[in-house]
Order: sequence, then C-alpha cells, then structure tokens
Amino acid sequence: MSLQNEIEHNFKNSLSIEDSSEPFFVPTLKKQLDALKDLIGDKSSKFIDFYKDSQPNQIPNYKSYSTLLNIDRIIEENTELVPGAILSKIGIFVFAVTIGGDAVCIDTNDMKDGDPVVLIIDHSLFYFDTDDYEEEIEIANLPSYIDEDDFTDEDFEFNYENVRKFVYKIEDSFVEFIKKYSQNLYDDFENYL
Repeated sequence: MSLQNEIEHNFKNSLSIEDSSEPFFVPTLKKQLDALKDLIGDKSSKFIDFYKDSQPNQIPNYKSYSTLLNIDRIIEENTELVPGAILSKIGIFVFAVTIGGDAVCIDTNDMKDGDPVVLIIDHSLFYFDTDDYEEEIEIANLPSYIDEDDFTDEDFEFNYENVRKFVYKIEDSFVEFIKKYSQNLYDDFENYL
C-alpha cells in the first residue's frame, strides 16, 4: 500500500467516514511537483514522494488543530508569507499551519535518508521590518518555556543554528509524522509553544 493510500485509509478510519463528498487527496500536476522540487530541492525525497502523485485536499482539522497544505499553498507560504518566506532561506519549509497561524515545517538540514524532521514554529518568533522583512530579521518572541536570560545577544541573530534553539521538534521523521497525523494521534500542536 502506498503512503498516500495508507494515509487516506487512516483518515477515513479515524474520522469514521465511509465516503466523503470531497476526496482527501487530489492528483498532483507535473508543474506543481516541479515547483515544489524547485522550492525544497531533491534532498528531501520522502517529503517530495508524499506529494508526487497526489496532494492533500480538504483534510479536516484534527485534535492537533492543524491543516496540511496543498502544493500551491506550500509555495505561497514559503515565498510570500511570513514566517515561511523567512524560514525557507535557511532550509526550513512550512507544509501545514495551525488554527492560530503557527507553522508546521520540515527541516531539510536535519534528515536521515531523505526523511526530514518536523518542527513547529511560532508565527511570532521573529521580529522584522514589515516593509522589508528581508532586511533585518531577529529572533524576538521566545516560547514561554525558554528563559531569555540563558542566552546572549548573538543567540538572537537570525541564522539556522539559532532558530533551532528556539523551536520544538514534533517528530524525527516526516513519514512517521504523517502516519501519526493521519491517525489523529497528536494533540494541539500549539501546546508545544
């Protein structure tokens, strides 16, 4: 059974749905897959493979209160919207969003056998000039469980190493994440922030 078939089966079982008026997955167009590869690169093969033939469509929010994005929304989140447009510069890509607008991401710098880790990042973690968010970015609004006094000014400079200090890793594997997600095994992701 393909990963998509397994995931769709899990969605139907966990939601007790026989037939949905909207399919959970729709076919992926070649131009969409090419755009996703252009954005993320080929290193993250497990993530790309998940979207290769089909992509999420109208998947209901679970108790994680998050929504998986289709390819067009992934492109938009990572090129036009913040924090995705900021994070994509350091190899972290938004593929789902919480009901509160926080980002569920893959980290293409941290993966094993093409399978990236999954992170959740508070949408307000960064401070930037709203007129030009590419100019000056810094880490500003830390999660409540982190004591700002434990860090130096350099720790708040925007770079990959610093961002990873202040985000929560949900799962070591995208494949494991998507399986658990489809079985509704995660509670509200925003509780990690």
